Amino acid sequence: MKLYVKKEEQIKDILDLLSLYGLRLLSKEITEESQWLEEWKKTINVFELIDGVWVNPFSDKKIEKPGIVLNVIPGSAFGTGLHSTTKLAAELLRKADCIGKDVIDVGTGSGILSVLAKKFGANRVLALDNDTLAIEKAKETAILNDVDIEIRESDLLSAVEEHERFDILVSNIVAEVLIQLMKDHKFDKVLKEKGFVIFSGIIESKEKSVIEQAKEVNLVLRDRTEDGSWIALLFHKKT
Repeated sequence: MKLYVKKEEQIKDILDLLSLYGLRLLSKEITEESQWLEEWKKTINVFELIDGVWVNPFSDKKIEKPGIVLNVIPGSAFGTGLHSTTKLAAELLRKADCIGKDVIDVGTGSGILSVLAKKFGANRVLALDNDTLAIEKAKETAILNDVDIEIRESDLLSAVEEHERFDILVSNIVAEVLIQLMKDHKFDKVLKEKGFVIFSGIIESKEKSVIEQAKEVNLVLRDRTEDGSWIALLFHKKT
């Protein structure tokens, strides 16, 4: 088992916990974040996110692939789409059919799903995140892909105007935050009639809680997909 921690004082607590399972420390190395990032970049390459959608993590290379190419520069805080939850959300985004639709991405991170929605043919995309670093990263990703998306700093739906409505809402966070999102007083208003909701980042033990809360806000489960221990759900708003 190889672990990465941000603060050295965290190590003792982690080792105490792991010792309960018979694990002991073999080696420890301190690396500056910039050095770690450069080493990590050496391990990544162009990859296929979902069928026909490729991710190019290189800022100095143009990649020609059949289908869609997303240019996303790796960063220390936000990834390139390698995580299963991003893949699952992307698959459901395609199934929801973005052509000519208005899409809102809550918790956009690097902006990869927002950019993908636009490349899938969305009319308008609004990307939200409460992290200033994520906002800057999403802006960078939009520029790299030459797409026009709106990006706002927002705690859940706080930055959404009262008149704004969307056909598709996508959110790849964690179950607890997804439930909190559904309890937001703007959640029902922000979705157009027959709107779609895509939730990813759900672990198996939390799936039932997400589905139960979805029923409370008039969402009907239409599709479910999983990869390992991660689950993504596609809902349709009742009329």
